[in-house]
Amino acid sequence: MSGIVSHDGCMITFAALRTTAPDIADPIAARLEKSVLGMLGTIRRDGSPRVSPIEVAFHEGRLFVGMMPGSTKSQDVERDPRISLVTALADKDDLAGEGKLFGVAARVTDVALAERILRQHATDGGFDPESIAGSPMYEILLSGAAWQFVDGEAFVTRSWSEADGLRLRRRDGATAAVVDA
Repeated sequence: MSGIVSHDGCMITFAALRTTAPDIADPIAARLEKSVLGMLGTIRRDGSPRVSPIEVAFHEGRLFVGMMPGSTKSQDVERDPRISLVTALADKDDLAGEGKLFGVAARVTDVALAERILRQHATDGGFDPESIAGSPMYEILLSGAAWQFVDGEAFVTRSWSEADGLRLRRRDGATAAVVDA
């Protein structure tokens, strides 16, 4: 992964998640591509969580986020790159599904790559690319992912992690036990 700051542990790209677990990655990608927004969880200096909305961009099948230079989010991931990214929901009645990604925000160090991604994102979003030029860009590298949705009266979770591989769990009703399907 040239141009990306590496991190300890085995992390995969979003493109690799699509190959490994398309039933998880594809609906997450559809949600993110439609809204272009996610909720990013980072770790503050004191160890407490910070949750912030963030725009996402796909480039060559990989998932990226940009941040304002010097923003608290960017300071968080520079200090501790561990993140979670959750797809946005419209409201409490939105039962179309929710995606969750776990891993790290890896700084893109290849300036030309970061610039291409930023320009594509600006063009797709209909705003001036110069307004975000030089903003830090991060690739989301994954150690886990989940897609949760409602199927009739059941709550279903498809998940993938380095430790557990692919799993399918189901809860038939809000008070029922979760069972591996």
